[in-house]
Amino acid sequence: MKMTRNKKQGKRIGGTSANVLKSITALCLMLVIAYFSSSRFEGWINKGISSAPQPTAVAQASTELAAPAAPQAIPVVGYVVEKADLALKREYIGRVEPIQTVLIRPRVAGQIETVHFTEGAMVNEGDVLFTLDSAQYQATVQLRRAELARAEANLSRAAKFHERLTAADSRSISANDLDMAESDVAQSRAAVEQARAALRLAQIDLDFVKITAPISGRIGRAEVTKGNYATPAGGYLASIVQMDPIRVSYALPDRNFIDQIGAFQESGDVYDATLVLADGSGYPVPGERDFEANVMDPTTGTLTVYLRFNNENGALLPGSMVRVVTKPTREQVAPVVPQEAIISDLQGDFVYVIDDSNMPNRRDVKLGVQVGVSREIISGLDAGEKIIMRGIQNVRPQMPVNPYFPQTSTVLTPAEQARESGFDLTMVGAPNPAEGDN
Repeated sequence: MKMTRNKKQGKRIGGTSANVLKSITALCLMLVIAYFSSSRFEGWINKGISSAPQPTAVAQASTELAAPAAPQAIPVVGYVVEKADLALKREYIGRVEPIQTVLIRPRVAGQIETVHFTEGAMVNEGDVLFTLDSAQYQATVQLRRAELARAEANLSRAAKFHERLTAADSRSISANDLDMAESDVAQSRAAVEQARAALRLAQIDLDFVKITAPISGRIGRAEVTKGNYATPAGGYLASIVQMDPIRVSYALPDRNFIDQIGAFQESGDVYDATLVLADGSGYPVPGERDFEANVMDPTTGTLTVYLRFNNENGALLPGSMVRVVTKPTREQVAPVVPQEAIISDLQGDFVYVIDDSNMPNRRDVKLGVQVGVSREIISGLDAGEKIIMRGIQNVRPQMPVNPYFPQTSTVLTPAEQARESGFDLTMVGAPNPAEGDN
């Protein structure tokens, strides 16, 4: 019993000692916390910080500048403005026409005795083509010659009679006889002139029995052959078309006429013109300006232009169709930009010009004619300036751009240009496939 009581007293004493240690530990912790919370500790901390090395002013400025993040440059496709000759070649459908066309008709009536030409052959001016029966006209010439001889004889008689009267004594003749003699002389002279004119007409008719070619060219078929009776009131006997030189006509749109109106108002060629034949081959001889129609066709709004070509080999046949390739003789050099680089709003047309710091700036421009996929710039841009061609929808004010300038003259699609440049495809205006289903 006594041992049990001693054990209980030992346990009670050990528990009291443990509680005392716990209390002492808690008191120490409270003192430490109070010390670090005092102003003395704060002064020590400040003293330690003040004794540490301070950053320089340059380091502080660098830290302040680097604080805001720099804006990311927007990738775009750029274009360097170039000048181009806008006097481009144009093609028109042309028709070959002879400069001269003659329908051969008889000037006197008669039966055709001889046809002297080969149908479809080339004839020269003055060649005899037809011969009519000349018997009647030869007889007429002989008759007119006889009439002339009689008129000359009457004039001789009247003149001699008048001379005798004027030589006689004035008391032996009356004044009336003298007047009659003078009148007979005058009438006889008139009759002689009339007979000579009649003889001349008869001779002309006799000459007309030989029908000759009035121009050089190619003759067609004989519409009236040997043995037929031809009259001036009847149809034509044959036709001749001039082959060299020859004319080609085409319809020029009124807009193109206005573009070259200054050249049209002067002498000389307006276009350098060449021909492409029906088989696709080029005609070796260039054309020359002939003339233009004096009115514009109101139904088509075109002006007929005529060109003249040498045709020694006869390759150009009247009535055939050709292609007329024209290029203005005057150069029209002007800046041109792609149509897609031009933006329009209520203030007008403009482009984004990239400056030396790659900042886009609006520039108003005045547009000219459209040439393919490009547009002429009348004012506002000069050759060598850089503009944004694609990716315009991503441009923001005061935001720099990262332009990519294609080095090939081949027109690339936005996707091809993006792949070639390595840019993000979505940043130059192409749809992102990953966002298609969102």
